[in-house]
Amino acid sequence: MLLANETVAEYLDTSPVPGLFRVHERPDPLKVQKFEEFVATLGHSLSVPADMVRPRHFQALLTRIDGTPEERPIAVLMLRTMQKARYAPANLGHFGLAFSSYTHFTSPIRRYPDLVVHRLLRAARRGAMTAVEREETAESLPEVARHTSERERRADEAERELAQWKKVRFMRDKVGEEFDGYVTGVASFGLFIELVEHFVEGLVHISTMADDYYRFLDSTHTLRGENTRKVYRLGDRVRVIVAKVDLDKRQVELALADIARSMRSAAPKREARPEKAASRVSPPKGPARRRPPVRKRQRPGKNARGRRRG
Repeated sequence: MLLANETVAEYLDTSPVPGLFRVHERPDPLKVQKFEEFVATLGHSLSVPADMVRPRHFQALLTRIDGTPEERPIAVLMLRTMQKARYAPANLGHFGLAFSSYTHFTSPIRRYPDLVVHRLLRAARRGAMTAVEREETAESLPEVARHTSERERRADEAERELAQWKKVRFMRDKVGEEFDGYVTGVASFGLFIELVEHFVEGLVHISTMADDYYRFLDSTHTLRGENTRKVYRLGDRVRVIVAKVDLDKRQVELALADIARSMRSAAPKREARPEKAASRVSPPKGPARRRPPVRKRQRPGKNARGRRRG
């Protein structure tokens, strides 16, 4: 598949017919520099300046950290350092695949850009496109590239939203249970944890980390306790408790198990207070009141003896 996409992209790049390419540009040097600072704290390096980095440098780093404890955090941050792939009428190469030319060609029945590439390839091979048609196609391709890239992002967002709703729904009956997880994100407001068993991501809010005051260090992507010097960083394996599941917000709230247990054990136990017996107030004594006799009303038209009046 990759070879077919690369071959078609090279053919369109050298033909007079305009082309639609799948491009993945080089990462921002500023992001690469921040990534280099992070991996340096773990004893690794790209061994190249940020503005001269190539795909082989990232690949060499992945090879060196294969099977090590720091493999997961470095791989997670490496993906976030990269640019997002998109469609473009100009051939800018594909950094992630280390291809000088690349396009999407193999799936015309499910992706519109592939269908556009099929039409362009057919026109290039037959030589049936006139100069006017080439000019009109070249003018329309930037909008096609922008629109298809935007739709792709929206489709990905919808897919992630649906998957997240399914995951939250799956976790709604697991409140109070403990799971193992990895730290996939560190922010000033807490830790993002992905459960190992179910691949569900939740948030440990910093307000639940009440055993210390944690300070966020952006350069190292860590939360560090000021008193205990405890550090949470990307890729750390932790034990968490499912604290709350919110279907409306599609959120799973977690708590670090060791902190939750320590806070429960440190909480003072409340002594049960004896319930006071309800005091019964006796009614005041006094002379009993007699109820007035109930008189029966006679029916109209009858005398005292029950006879009708003449």
